[in-house]
Amino acid sequence: MKYQSVYCSKVRKCACALFMFLSCAAAFAGEAQGVTSVPRVLPGAVPVASGGDGLEDVVPLKQVDVRPEFPGGREAMREYAAKYFAGDSLKGRPKWTFYVRARFVVEKDGSVTPVGLKEHYSEKVDSAVLRMLASMPRWTPGRKDGETVRTGYAARFEVPCNLASSVTVPEFVGGEDVLMKYLYSELKKRGATKYSGKRVKVLAQFVVDRDGSISDVRIVRHGRDWMDSAVCDVLRSMPQWKPGTVDGQAVRVRYTLPVTFGNK
Repeated sequence: MKYQSVYCSKVRKCACALFMFLSCAAAFAGEAQGVTSVPRVLPGAVPVASGGDGLEDVVPLKQVDVRPEFPGGREAMREYAAKYFAGDSLKGRPKWTFYVRARFVVEKDGSVTPVGLKEHYSEKVDSAVLRMLASMPRWTPGRKDGETVRTGYAARFEVPCNLASSVTVPEFVGGEDVLMKYLYSELKKRGATKYSGKRVKVLAQFVVDRDGSISDVRIVRHGRDWMDSAVCDVLRSMPQWKPGTVDGQAVRVRYTLPVTFGNK
């Protein structure tokens, strides 16, 4: 039996969004933390909190007894962000999404006051994320010692690359041809190249971090169990990639890669 070569005519065109908080979709890739400082913000983009606006009485997330919550939870917030960015003047489906870490305050009445972004991107990206935060529905506010309090919050959201002014796609070191050879070689080692039955496409997603490391490997279109397992194993063992960039800054990118088994 013969394994049909790994499918990927144009890998770069396969990178697409989920997610994004946007997320475009909101998505979380780490524990949210309290706001401890005021990062750079866009002047005049949306009303934002600053040191002079009374951030001194904001309680860090780790110090509250009851955490604030988006209506429906984190997954609902991710979906909210995704719908927001999908309708934010985007033309065409984004090829991929990247992560932006934003800070905001959940007020006593549940409204959200943006604080800023951990890293500055283009004006278009920054203002879009801040507008998304300001447009959120009311949360269930945080509580401390039985009292409702202003709570600092930080979350990582997925943003479609369409919003950025300048982007470069993450790349396997050596390019597409080297990636295809690597995938085939590694799948062969695992005995996954012997299948010659009806063609099966497995669609995998993973995150290329800012240092090029690979994480959060998942299957979004399943094949047979052994196919899914082999693909995940190979992707998790990949060497570091050349990271993607947005406006010249390395970013975390969610990447989608199809792998086809069979030749019928």
